[in-house]
Amino acid sequence: METRTKLYYDPSAGRNKTNAQEYLIFHIPGNPGLIPYYNPFLSTLHTLLESTPALQNSNFHICGHSLLGFEASEDDAQRAPELAGLERQIDFINGCLYDRVDEVRQKTGGITPKVILMGHSVGTYMLLEIIRRHRKQIEVGGHQDFDLIGGILLFPTITHLARPPSGIVASALLRIPGSAHIGSAIVKALTYFIPTDFLNRLVRLIMRFPEHAARTTTALIRSPIGVKEALFLAKDEMDMITHDKWGEEIWGAATDPGTNKGDTIHSNLVFFWGSHDAWVAQETRDELIRARGYRDSLKKRKSSWSLSSDDDWKPTMLVDEGKIPHGFCLKHSEIVADYVREWVEAIIDNDNEI
Repeated sequence: METRTKLYYDPSAGRNKTNAQEYLIFHIPGNPGLIPYYNPFLSTLHTLLESTPALQNSNFHICGHSLLGFEASEDDAQRAPELAGLERQIDFINGCLYDRVDEVRQKTGGITPKVILMGHSVGTYMLLEIIRRHRKQIEVGGHQDFDLIGGILLFPTITHLARPPSGIVASALLRIPGSAHIGSAIVKALTYFIPTDFLNRLVRLIMRFPEHAARTTTALIRSPIGVKEALFLAKDEMDMITHDKWGEEIWGAATDPGTNKGDTIHSNLVFFWGSHDAWVAQETRDELIRARGYRDSLKKRKSSWSLSSDDDWKPTMLVDEGKIPHGFCLKHSEIVADYVREWVEAIIDNDNEI
């Protein structure tokens, strides 16, 4: 089901089974943070998971939420009267995650779902921060509110965002004083007198976008502060996403398997980069893989991600062997959804072995 700010797919009618395990897959968008960009991707993923024979005793609740400031109407935008930087967006999305866990509990008669986080682009940075906060809460509070069993990071931008070619150009432009306000004003001026339906057709023609992406981009242009928020957030990303800021709480710690089911299982973190991503410098990507993970091949299938190697505590890090672009949700939703289906199945298998 789709609303202006949220996408959610619940288990199909009649699928609920006695003793079935409930899973929540929570997706965090990139920037611009409009969740309708991901409608074909999340819809395809939901269909694939429900049709996977090995997962027939599992119920999947898939949800994603737009970021603050990207609301489509003045009434919605009143919730975010000020522009939101990266930290405030993380706070907001973390709250949305807990709200969705509570919604699943209500729909399932009090059953708490196991959670798999998924993020795209800057959403992957938010994902890692939510994992860090979740683990800290467990360590400080000594209790867990839900099992966070894995994370899938698509085209992650988690270090040195200003290094790649697109980052260099964007960083220079965004450092112009008032750039977010200036950019927003220019877009509003250029499109103010264009009827919305015609604007949608122009976006499809000029950008060569599919219908869902053109419609979402038109909504971004027409939204009260969406363009301004996208530019403001991008500037904050350039300032904050620099060095590798995470320690053992993300990359691995001396944790005996099974001692804390609420802890994130590090081998259940899957990173997927594009082979030539304009928003990720190749040397930065390869340096991170050498330091923090082990590099796997997409030519291997699900068995590649079972708990079997000497490096099984490290995150799995993969690089696309084709030409899937950073903005995969525009035209490459189906192929990425098929990859993600395998990774979800592997994460669940790994969790069941603990």
